[in-house]
Amino acid sequence: MGNMNFMEVTPAQRQLADFGREMMDFSESASMTGLKDKDIKHYNDLSEVGYMLTQVGTSFGVKDKDFNSEHRRVIAEFQEFKGSNLPQGGPCLRTTF
Repeated sequence: MGNMNFMEVTPAQRQLADFGREMMDFSESASMTGLKDKDIKHYNDLSEVGYMLTQVGTSFGVKDKDFNSEHRRVIAEFQEFKGSNLPQGGPCLRTTF
């Protein structure tokens, strides 16, 4: 075991993972009340791409080449608008989370 070398997460990878978690948290806490499937897809995309960002730098994880133009668009728009450009559902009526 003494010769095993574990890869440490770089600061850039940690920043990507933090941003990915922010995307997933936004999607998870958004109200879907009254939204149609085409509107909900935007939130599903946030969750998917956010998860991908949390896997960058892990063993067998996502590599830069795995992000297609749609993934990059989702990242850029969330970075710019923080979700304010997405369709908004009605008030959330859930009493527990």
